[in-house]
Amino acid sequence: MHSPVVSPDRFEDFPAFRETFLSVFTDPTYNAALREVGNLIFELALEYRGQWPDHPEGVIRSDLRALVADLRVIQGHLASLADPGNASPSTAKEERHLALAGRIAEDVRHAADTLELELGPGTGA
Repeated sequence: MHSPVVSPDRFEDFPAFRETFLSVFTDPTYNAALREVGNLIFELALEYRGQWPDHPEGVIRSDLRALVADLRVIQGHLASLADPGNASPSTAKEERHLALAGRIAEDVRHAADTLELELGPGTGA
């Protein structure tokens, strides 16, 4: 099962589960089922949205903090792939891919740091 090619202007078509999670489910039937469950959960959340308390910092800042959290997950996943203790590349091409993952992890870290610095301290979890 291959992850879909996601166009940034269609990000809303992938609302619930990260592709790094869905890629574990290599059976196409289960993968598709989880995508549908994710879509259902998201639709239900949108329908109920007016019943939730307001975001303490407002929708935009809360959304940006959520994006920082997702960026940190991506940063960590990339860095983990690039860690020589975690992956054993079997070809020179795989070795180049892992090195690239490490460099991109730094780019993602920089993007998350920049957003975090602009947002300032949050309420924490």
